[in-house]
Amino acid sequence: MESRAGTDLGRAIALVLRGGTILAVAGIGAGFLLAIFNDAEVGPAPLVTMLRAGGADALIGAGLLAMTLTPAAALVAAAVVLARTGERRRAIIACLVLLLLLVGLAAAALLQGPS
Repeated sequence: MESRAGTDLGRAIALVLRGGTILAVAGIGAGFLLAIFNDAEVGPAPLVTMLRAGGADALIGAGLLAMTLTPAAALVAAAVVLARTGERRRAIIACLVLLLLLVGLAAAALLQGPS
């Protein structure tokens, strides 16, 4: 029999992953549809440039950002559920993994170089 903490944890993570995926796919899809209907060109560009560009590029960039941050949001949800259920050690581990993920994302952004 599964514990209440395990059930709550699974539900929280599933909800965040499902929501993040739907948000990302909707943003990217809407951006591409907008580009198709406006005969706009969509090409590779840094994420910040896409978000600042407006229009189709901004929607696609927002979708990509949502896709990138969804695992971090799942870790936040896991840490919260674990902390609420008294699983302090596992909550700390989730926070450390979140910190590693965010450091990796920051390093990737800083090392991207000029485009």
